[in-house]
Amino acid sequence: MEKLLEKRIKLAHLPTPIQFLPRISESLGVELFIKRDDLTESVASGNKIRKLEYLINDAQKKGADALITCGGVQSNHCRAVAYSAARLGMPCLLLLRGEKPDLLQGNLLVNYLLGAECRFFSAEAFRRLAGLEQEARADLQRQSKSPYVIPMGGSNGIGSLGYVRMMKEIAEAEFSADHIYCALGSGGTLAGILAGKQHFNLACKVHGIAVCDDAVHFIKETMRIRQELLDWFGIELDLEHLADQIDDNYIGTGYALNTQNEWRELIRIARMEGLVLDPVYTLKAFLGMMDHCHKGIIGRGERVLFVHTGGHYGLFPKRDELIPLM
Repeated sequence: MEKLLEKRIKLAHLPTPIQFLPRISESLGVELFIKRDDLTESVASGNKIRKLEYLINDAQKKGADALITCGGVQSNHCRAVAYSAARLGMPCLLLLRGEKPDLLQGNLLVNYLLGAECRFFSAEAFRRLAGLEQEARADLQRQSKSPYVIPMGGSNGIGSLGYVRMMKEIAEAEFSADHIYCALGSGGTLAGILAGKQHFNLACKVHGIAVCDDAVHFIKETMRIRQELLDWFGIELDLEHLADQIDDNYIGTGYALNTQNEWRELIRIARMEGLVLDPVYTLKAFLGMMDHCHKGIIGRGERVLFVHTGGHYGLFPKRDELIPLM
């Protein structure tokens, strides 16, 4: 595993710090710490760049000189790929779910700034993603490029190594926690955390808070990544208790949709600790973690580590919802 974790392109500023939140800790009756993975990089901040260190290393090993990936119009992952491509001098083609908005803002604005080619598709057209990827690959090949397709969210056996490495950072810092929480949007971050917990023999309970699909979907996705880790690297991952580690009760009104109560909590947390969460992923996961404290799933006095996976650019397209509540 140690040799495997060294096979990466260094794009992120690692290790990221672990910070204590005293006031929220006191209000919840726990010791709450934040793993600041929103500080992995400035333009490409968040969890995706950890995965891309391994995925782009694989791309370059295979002779690729262009990148293709997919996601929503405001995808954090697509922004991180656009940044990484520009950093390494590679063309980038993004397949985006949704109509092109009249106003370029947030992640999409940054994608254009970085020179990524953006193609927009309806939700119906996006369902044939494999065909869209094949067409994009053929287009780049006609331009004498050798493209590499990065899966949505960077979530496969290779990408998950980025979060095995995060768990290595925690082990090397000799930081112990009773619980580790992360947002669950495509599965790779959770799979990597679970693999790292097992490999580095960390005694903590891992919780993934779903922000889009249900637990059945994420069990399937995590099991897929588990099989890839076995097939590609010979890593055997024990997922016997996986169903107990995924909670899909905090999706709310839907993916990337927020209630006024969620917005009020985002504002309260920001003003209480200077901790700015993103509305799509970390806010819902953080609220789920807080509710687990209230329900006794996290016991009083226990130590919790919340992984802040970034996503701040997602605030800007939501300004009209947020401003009236401030």
